[in-house]
Amino acid sequence: MKEYFIDLHIHSVLSPCADITMTPGNIINKAIEKDLNIISITDHNSNKNIASAMKIAKNKNIYLIPGIEVQSKEEIHLLSYFSNVNDLNKYSNTIYNNLPNIKNDEDKFGYQIIVNEKDEFIKKEEKLLLNSTNLTIQNLVNLTHKNNGICVPSHIDRSFGLIKNLGFIPEELDISFIEMSLNKSLNYYYETFPYLKKYNFLKNSDSHYLDQIKPTMKVCLPEKLHFEEIFMYFNKHDNFDYLL
Repeated sequence: MKEYFIDLHIHSVLSPCADITMTPGNIINKAIEKDLNIISITDHNSNKNIASAMKIAKNKNIYLIPGIEVQSKEEIHLLSYFSNVNDLNKYSNTIYNNLPNIKNDEDKFGYQIIVNEKDEFIKKEEKLLLNSTNLTIQNLVNLTHKNNGICVPSHIDRSFGLIKNLGFIPEELDISFIEMSLNKSLNYYYETFPYLKKYNFLKNSDSHYLDQIKPTMKVCLPEKLHFEEIFMYFNKHDNFDYLL
């Protein structure tokens, strides 16, 4: 068994709100520098830097989980993670087709850059990614499960958070995990929202700049990592056991 340090919410240059230095290669190198072992790049409403990131990570001492952060019709952010790029691609294609056909305004929102496996800029995404899809949060959860993924409502009590926007978590929403805000403690959530004790909390950096990337969780797993085992670990342990 081995200790692994984790951060599962990082934005690349494809997200217009991320810094221009947030290329997949720079993200992976910074993660290694910070002693991270498991990360996920989760861009807004798109996965178009994941294939290159996976190729870059393949020859590095790091485990990259294919991921994405999608904005629902209710303006709620949802992280979805997948064991492989094919499942993420199927999910992401549906997301992209349900995004309004509005062109990105780079002066207002920022660049949306796609890179290759050499970390070189190859093109820009023209459709604005900082937008709500036509899919409800229930649609997104169902679609994630349909494509063998795991869904985690992002920063639940911040802007674009499930509790912030709806005021509660619908009972019918089939989720096991929720993401806490980085600057708040688990005790704060337990005291403020006692009903959240039944969920597994994930704590991530939500990095938009390289210096924000850092370990946020620690798990103990076999040396040969498997996607399912990571989330199974969270399910089998108390939140206090793995949150840093």
